[in-house]
Amino acid sequence: MTRIALFFCLLALFATSYFLTDDSSPTPLQAIEQMREEVGTVLHEASTDKGTLFFLVHEDGQIHAEFAKKTILGWKWGNGGSHAIPADSEMSLYDPAFSTQYVANGKENPFDSPFPMLFGVILDPAIDSLVVVSDKTGKEIQAEIIDSELIPFRLWYAQIPVKQGEAFTVTALGEDGGVI
Repeated sequence: MTRIALFFCLLALFATSYFLTDDSSPTPLQAIEQMREEVGTVLHEASTDKGTLFFLVHEDGQIHAEFAKKTILGWKWGNGGSHAIPADSEMSLYDPAFSTQYVANGKENPFDSPFPMLFGVILDPAIDSLVVVSDKTGKEIQAEIIDSELIPFRLWYAQIPVKQGEAFTVTALGEDGGVI
């Protein structure tokens, strides 16, 4: 009988220490704030079956894609990446139509997330849609395009299943479906 009581006491002690030392946050943005010095302004928020994905605009000319996962005790940061917004002076260094950033799933990611992902900005107003094609499998993925009054261009992103590899071809299409 004393062994059973001792077992339950130890179990209660471990459970209590777990709950007391947990660093979960009450909101997904607070979980991101624990990891990043600056969160920035929320450009877009997307709920996924895995948690919440945020696109945040920073004053330093960066867009961050950040993911927070709901846990039993609250929210925890999962993974993220940033993309520098091309300045007008840098436009000749980039494709003048759109920019692209790949964010890997990351080995440090403690749980399933919406990464890997491609995201960037659309600079050409004639672009109506973007199609991402996996070089490994040939699978086509339609990118989601976000319009916002916070930025003078559009944001785009495509969540990529890991099995699609890490090399892609991104094609911009106009309203008539023609390649831009």
